[in-house]
Amino acid sequence: ARVAIVGNPHPPRPIRIATYNVRHGAPPARGVDRRGLVHTLRSLDVDLLALQEVDVRVRRSRYLNLGRTTSRATGLHVEFARATSIGRFGQYGIALATRTPPHALQRVALPSFGMEARVAILARVRLGDMLATVAATHLHNRREPALAQLDVVIEALLERPGPHLLLGDLNLGPDPVMQRLEAAGFTTVDSPPTFPTQRPTRRIDWIAGRGVDLRAPLVPPVWSSDHLPLIVTVAPAATVGA
Repeated sequence: ARVAIVGNPHPPRPIRIATYNVRHGAPPARGVDRRGLVHTLRSLDVDLLALQEVDVRVRRSRYLNLGRTTSRATGLHVEFARATSIGRFGQYGIALATRTPPHALQRVALPSFGMEARVAILARVRLGDMLATVAATHLHNRREPALAQLDVVIEALLERPGPHLLLGDLNLGPDPVMQRLEAAGFTTVDSPPTFPTQRPTRRIDWIAGRGVDLRAPLVPPVWSSDHLPLIVTVAPAATVGA
């Protein structure tokens, strides 16, 4: 007699997304460690990755293009957004790495208040069967400028079709972040702290979603930066409870 197989014997792999402040590839109190960074990036095994503190041709990171390093390490498509220039040829900013090429890319300059320039990357990205609008950013390390910048990112993100994902080092703890995100219809997962690397106490790296289901937060103990990466799985909100 034949045995009927019910359901998919090979369920699709969960979609994993992450945010990681790489500190130009330098662990605390050490210089840039390209080999360690490559190993860490490969170990994340994600479909979408937001990176902060990314150097391109800067002396302190041995003139490496860390966007290109990320692409070669992970096989992902990497889009770099310059926040500022360093030296004659160097650039410093953020990056968005995706499994398939993103669409409708936009670099958003955030209000600087006369301080260090900050930016966001917006893009339309395919994640498995889902097409989402993603914003990746790195906000200022002072509370009031960071809150004003967060408002700009949320507004720009919600001008685009959903579902929506927001990833980045927001340099803000749960109280101010949750208030703004929840007011805009976003949800987050209760993730462990990510900063500093040794004995982390601060939850300042965030992944938030609107119209999606975020699950299984993970903060792996890697040593390629002064931050730890934050990883979550994501699915369309309609699959909740399925």
